[in-house]
Amino acid sequence: QLVEKFASGISMVTSLALAVSYPTLAAAPHMFINAYKNALAIAVATEYTFPQAEKVKEYLKDPSKFAVASVAAVSADAGGGAPAAAKVEEKEESDEEDYGGDFGLF
Repeated sequence: QLVEKFASGISMVTSLALAVSYPTLAAAPHMFINAYKNALAIAVATEYTFPQAEKVKEYLKDPSKFAVASVAAVSADAGGGAPAAAKVEEKEESDEEDYGGDFGLF
């Protein structure tokens, strides 16, 4: 019970620090990830690029190329073709539902 209250307090401090853009040890990873997402969004929307954005731009140009590669990798590991492809398709659908099109925290 004490651990739950402590975790709740840390969560509140982190939320407050993120809301006011005050860097704390608990909020720093979230701030870096949010900054990376913002830089990636700028790179996708403009001609600006950096090495980490190349893979995302390549995926946006031709998503089917990545889907085929993941199906081949899963089927090679599992040893079966059709069941593995069905599993990958189910995963993709659940990922889309989880994101809901909103990539920000607030």
